[in-house]
Order: sequence, then C-alpha cells, then structure tokens
Amino acid sequence: GSDLTFTTSTQPAPIVQTLAASFVTNTSAQLNANVNANGASTTVYFDYGTTASYGSTTTSGSIGTQNLNLGTAISGLSPSTTYHFRIVAYNSGGTSYGGDTTFTTTATAQLGPIVQTLAASSQTANTAQLNAYLNPNGFSTTAYFQYGTTTGYGSTTPSGNFGTTPQNIGYNITGLTPSTTYHY
Repeated sequence: GSDLTFTTSTQPAPIVQTLAASFVTNTSAQLNANVNANGASTTVYFDYGTTASYGSTTTSGSIGTQNLNLGTAISGLSPSTTYHFRIVAYNSGGTSYGGDTTFTTTATAQLGPIVQTLAASSQTANTAQLNAYLNPNGFSTTAYFQYGTTTGYGSTTPSGNFGTTPQNIGYNITGLTPSTTYHY
C-alpha cells in the first residue's frame, strides 16, 4: 500500500481554576483549586502572599493524571490581613496559572472549635452518613450531629471525643424514613 503519515497532537497544559479559600482563621487558611491534568502527569502548588506578586509558595506535589479538587492548608499568617493566592500546575504540555483570588484573615483567634457541615453521603432509603470538617483549634473537642425532619432537629448522634487534630468526621445514622428530607 501507499505510505501515509499522521501527526499526533501536542500535549495540552493542565486546566486550572483557583477556588475560594476556606477555614480562614487569624493565622491560617485552606487554599482550594480545581485541576484537570489533561492526561499527563501533573505537579501542583499554590503561590500566595500579601500582594498579587505573591512571594511564598506551598510545597509542590504530584497529582499524577488525576482531575481533582484540592486543598492545601497554610499557616503563620498575620491577623486582619488580606492575602492573594493562585493555583499553579505544570506537565509536559506547559504551565497553567489560576486566577488571583483573595481572602482576609480574622482579627483575633477563635477560641472555640471551627466546624463546617459537609454534604451527607452513602444515602439509602433508611440510612445516611452525616459528614463535617472539625478543627478543634488546639483544644480537646467533643462533637456530635443533630438531625431531624425540620431545623428543630430532634435527634442527636452519640458524642465523640476528636482530640485536638483538625479532621473530617462522619457518623452513620439508621432508621430513617424513605423519601423524606432530613436536616442536619
């Protein structure tokens, strides 16, 4: 047969999006982003600082060829200060920079725990797992979930001691009524 040729396309750089910071305190925050590796082994890190020139970076890490949302905690920040940050990702196709995003640290230390209710998971007709992020803020912390068919809740899970380490927590509840909306 005749000799024919083809040319493979160029490897695209990662696709990135800087997302809003979360868990902001007077001295720390979690920087968040979405990264699409575009099929090539990809390394990521965040630039951050008090201006759009940044000046600091988080430790870089490989995410392989995954497409994912990621978050990296930073600390040692100054209270009542606005910080800029962006995601940076690179692979064999090039380097991509996320848009500049800002957050402002709080004025004073929050003495109690920091909690954020997260989406429920593993729902069936009669069961569900309730989820949350818990930052004990350096103190030994006990936590539990409230749940029910109204915002008055009415039911609680058993209390658990979660120590002083920030972590995601979850509790499986059972005996739920099928086709019913629950608040927690």
